[in-house]
Amino acid sequence: MKLETFKSILLVLLIGLSLLLTFGLWNYKSDFEQLETGKNYASEVSVGGKEERRNNLIAPSSIIFHINDEHFGYKDPQQEETFFQDMQSWVMTDFTIRESSSRGIKDYDIEVIFPDALPIEIASSLFSFANIDEIKANWSFDRIYLKLEEDTSTISIFFPSIDKRRLATASLNVAVTYNGLEDLLASRKGLTEYLLFDKGNRDINDDDIYVRNNTNGLEKRSLIVSKISPDLFVEVLFPDPTLISRSDKGNMNSGEYYYADSTREMRIRQKETKLEFYNPNSTENASGDIGPIELIDLSISRINSHKGWFDDYKLYELNTTNKSVTYQMQYNGYPVHNTNGLTFIETEYEGQDIYRYSRSLLSLGREVQTEQVAVPSGAKIIAHLMDNLDDTVDIKDIENIQLGYDFQYQEDNSVILEPAWFMQVNGVWQKILF
Repeated sequence: MKLETFKSILLVLLIGLSLLLTFGLWNYKSDFEQLETGKNYASEVSVGGKEERRNNLIAPSSIIFHINDEHFGYKDPQQEETFFQDMQSWVMTDFTIRESSSRGIKDYDIEVIFPDALPIEIASSLFSFANIDEIKANWSFDRIYLKLEEDTSTISIFFPSIDKRRLATASLNVAVTYNGLEDLLASRKGLTEYLLFDKGNRDINDDDIYVRNNTNGLEKRSLIVSKISPDLFVEVLFPDPTLISRSDKGNMNSGEYYYADSTREMRIRQKETKLEFYNPNSTENASGDIGPIELIDLSISRINSHKGWFDDYKLYELNTTNKSVTYQMQYNGYPVHNTNGLTFIETEYEGQDIYRYSRSLLSLGREVQTEQVAVPSGAKIIAHLMDNLDDTVDIKDIENIQLGYDFQYQEDNSVILEPAWFMQVNGVWQKILF
């Protein structure tokens, strides 16, 4: 064979091999798509949910109307959200902050109660004030009081501090709003009775606890539930998914496994229903202090970046000590509780960097069955607690009592929401066994 012919054949073979290698590279896909270096990867990955705004996530846990020494709340708790949205549209005037020596508000008609303390600075973004754009103060409130002033047909609004030592006040001079609230208090239309839970020997800083009395018509609900793929969160939470090792899911009968790179770990727990992510390296990069409003906005922005909101969630706890924010699932206006944390989303930060991210991987679908159930009245629950608390719970340690749903996950990819009573003892919610 001539040398030139051999060279030609060799060249053809090399070109063919090159084409095969190129085709193979084009069609090769690793377990995780590699992300560009320095890319803001979280903002470009969606896990299939939606984005939320701060004003939709912050809402009262209850709104109480005080009428002639009796207490009432909305029969349909979804009306509380409508009332609060109306409040956010009010344009309040005469906003002032002063020291308070009265140790609390004594005379009021409506009480708006939040699940946790909020910084007073956030009031300027939750509500509209005619005379201010920004509030500069560093104390917190967890209740707002409204007083209908008959002589002037105005509404006085009070924001007392947690320690009752400071007070912000504002006014609303809108006849339509005043008349609407006056008619509501007079007619009690759409309202139901609430009872005051008297713990006895109250501390001066103890807040009142109100318990809904009428529980007729409550329904146990069965819903389809879908799982959010953990693999989607790999691209959200790891800078370079190609560097991740993971356990063999096929050998994990418990349904628990993990993903990890050299510094981060994401554990999937409880049969792929809960995610727990840790980034210990964030403590080395922590710098600067972070305020409560910035902390809330950082948590919302982080979850928005991958469209991580499913179902209806509301702010549950703002912990400025460990820099964490927790949101709780709601259904039809009721809080949803689960002992395994399947109804919470929590983020914790070191500086601007996320340290821990814990959340449910379940998304509620359509209802498939409803059934009316008997739930003890508020009066029976109060009597039960007075008579049956054991040595592990002191009645003085009860911080709140509420009606909600007990979230019961079923392995056939469904969930039962059962109406039940819950009490908060030293910051922890537990179901009341009646």
